[in-house]
Amino acid sequence: MSFLSIVFAAFLAAGLLVYHNAPQQRRPAILLALSFLFYATWSVWDAALLLAVTAGVYGAARLLDQTPTESRKLRLLTAAIAILLVLLVGFKCARLLATHLAAAWVEGNANVALWLAAPLGLSYYIFKLLGYLLDVYWGTLPARRDFTSVALYAAFFPQIVSGPIQRAEDFFTQLDAQRGSDPDSFVLGLRRILFGLFKKVAIADQLAVAVASTHGHPLEHSSLELLLGAYCFSLQMYADFSGITDIAIGIGLLFGIRGPENFNRPYFAANLQEFWRRWHMSLTSWLTDYLFVPLRMTFRHLGNTGLALAIFINMVAVGIWHGPRWTYAVFGCMNGVFMIVSALTLKKRNQWFKTRPAMARWRAWVAPLVTFHLVVLTHIFFQAPDLHSALNYLGQMLHLVPHGAVAAARVDLASFGLTYGRLFQALAGLVLMETIHWAMSRRDWTHGFKRRGLRWAVYYAVIVMVMLSARGTTSFIYAKF
Repeated sequence: MSFLSIVFAAFLAAGLLVYHNAPQQRRPAILLALSFLFYATWSVWDAALLLAVTAGVYGAARLLDQTPTESRKLRLLTAAIAILLVLLVGFKCARLLATHLAAAWVEGNANVALWLAAPLGLSYYIFKLLGYLLDVYWGTLPARRDFTSVALYAAFFPQIVSGPIQRAEDFFTQLDAQRGSDPDSFVLGLRRILFGLFKKVAIADQLAVAVASTHGHPLEHSSLELLLGAYCFSLQMYADFSGITDIAIGIGLLFGIRGPENFNRPYFAANLQEFWRRWHMSLTSWLTDYLFVPLRMTFRHLGNTGLALAIFINMVAVGIWHGPRWTYAVFGCMNGVFMIVSALTLKKRNQWFKTRPAMARWRAWVAPLVTFHLVVLTHIFFQAPDLHSALNYLGQMLHLVPHGAVAAARVDLASFGLTYGRLFQALAGLVLMETIHWAMSRRDWTHGFKRRGLRWAVYYAVIVMVMLSARGTTSFIYAKF
């Protein structure tokens, strides 16, 4: 049941009606039932697995809370984490096997390939439950006595598809308050849902046409067209992923649960460290707290070498979190190398620019452009199905591989599958999206634009662009992770 379907709209409306007319003490159980019902529409077996994993984590957390000796606690924690990671890695590798099975045996084995595919949202709920266990072990959060709240935390249906990865303490605090959704939060939720739909339909799906053409058939395009295709993918992924995050946060607000923000204008970041503090923020902050900081403390005696090791391992983890594919590993390694160079030279660069005010003003404009192009370069590997395809795309884009009769500087919109109207709509949507992001960064999502006339003008512009763009949509990019 996709967030973009009419069936989901009916499910959400019915769920809200039941939830908000129920007594407060019963609302968590109702929301849990809704979450598992939503998840079961994708796969009943995956829902059973989620329930079993959650039950195991619930029991492990209770035992951690009751175990008196530190050594026994550590053994229990290690065993629980190992089981969760084996499940995560096992299903991710099984999905790779399923892909090969589907390719080798197109007929008669489709059910086997589907059975081996990774459960929806596995990466998200495994990380949430891992964080919960570590918080209980470290004593920053007591183990929950009621199973319903732990199960709801893992299965909360707005976040199960593509996150964001909400921390247990934040979720339980809001759940315990049991305030439900007040009118302001309800309106804010609808606003976020609308904004997410706008990003997906009016921007991401328009750019998806060019991405499919250039990345699917690179030999048919010039170097300049491939460069534009690389730009299009980075912008598509930003609009697509931040769009589903907005929808997830908006749906959560309708039920009185506010999820964490996942994006903060990342393509305006001045360096790679700042970019990753602004991009997929819930994942990177999770890895920072539960992986990078422990690694940094372990390697602190190594100085800058220890810092470089911690950064590299952390970024490789970001890459392979997406799946067992060499392109994801290279994507993580590239980001790790770029971030190490940036982190180790940042202090000296800041000192150099501090004594040169004129150059510092140029730096404010040039640094985000350099960072953006480094990100686009890594996304070529992220998008490619294998290393050969990525290197071939990169070689043709840089005109290192002959194009034959295709002129290197040619740009033909028809070859992209784009019309001038669709291109203009995507560009106008990007400008409007970043204008809204800028306005909200200066205030907050609750108040938005202060002038009522301007606020409603933005609403109408977004609604009109969504209606004009609703010609069939693609699936969300990050739903497959």
